[in-house]
Amino acid sequence: MSEDGQDTSAPESDIVARLAPSFLIRSLIVAIVCLVLGLWGVWDYVEVIPTQERNFARAEVARVFLRVAEPILNGEDATSPELVDEFLLKVLDDLEIEGGPSVAADIAGLRASVSSGGRAAIDRMSALVTDRILPEAVAKVAADDGGTDRGKWFSADLIMINAVRSPTSGLGDPSGLLKEAKVTADGLLAAYGEVQQPSAYDRPVQWLFILCLPFVPWYLWQVVSNRRRRFVLRDNGVLELPGNEVWSPEDLADIDMSRWMRTSKAWVVHTDGHRVLLDDYVFKGIFRIVGTIAAEKYPEEWTVEAKVIKKGGGDADTTTDDGPEST
Repeated sequence: MSEDGQDTSAPESDIVARLAPSFLIRSLIVAIVCLVLGLWGVWDYVEVIPTQERNFARAEVARVFLRVAEPILNGEDATSPELVDEFLLKVLDDLEIEGGPSVAADIAGLRASVSSGGRAAIDRMSALVTDRILPEAVAKVAADDGGTDRGKWFSADLIMINAVRSPTSGLGDPSGLLKEAKVTADGLLAAYGEVQQPSAYDRPVQWLFILCLPFVPWYLWQVVSNRRRRFVLRDNGVLELPGNEVWSPEDLADIDMSRWMRTSKAWVVHTDGHRVLLDDYVFKGIFRIVGTIAAEKYPEEWTVEAKVIKKGGGDADTTTDDGPEST
């Protein structure tokens, strides 16, 4: 480094290792992939799956309503009470999704009433939609685009609820409200009938995608933190390490090659005992520094290319074919 702060070129006889372009490219690609998967998971978790649940619940309300209405429309006196209760429970399932926490207590009470055979629950349900849920949905129209859709749905919901309350006219014929609700239910099935219920593992799977997000800053930090780091082995044996560490040949006590052949990692050991990692996966050319030091410390075991010397049965300088390759 010159006095004006500019990085001067090392002599050709010096060995210099810097951040490997392949590591930089891989890290950026992985960071982008993790970002895309994470945002995809967030979008599915907060928007796609709730929308799918809501639309499936709407379709279920319409499907069960048609089962309630068809016997009356076909001339029968009434439908079974069990089927009416099933319709009411489907409505409550939908309201629990659509209405949110503000009506949770009301829905819990209505669910208990329907389950115990309390037919008065239908009047309370109609009042809840008419007086609270529908006005709140309509009020949201000005605030967000979803308000329009929800307002239309609650209006349709109310039509079906009231049709079940008054399925026949005074003469015993199907009421006009029931016929109107039948048309409404057919339209709802045309819009939502093909929607499948989200599976039990959809949300856990999205969490796997969402958990990719913490890896984005981690990979970017790996690039940023290593971008300006470099290792230099001078021709006089001086080893320059990141953090302005400079080791003379006398300071370099040893090199740990125990994991080199498996992971391309070696550690140089200072005479005071502290160790510094040399990672050939991250830094291009580090294998030359490792090989030079290892060949000097263990000339019968390692070559200057950081390859293991075969034991017996051949010339002493014969090396194995496999081993870490420079990034």
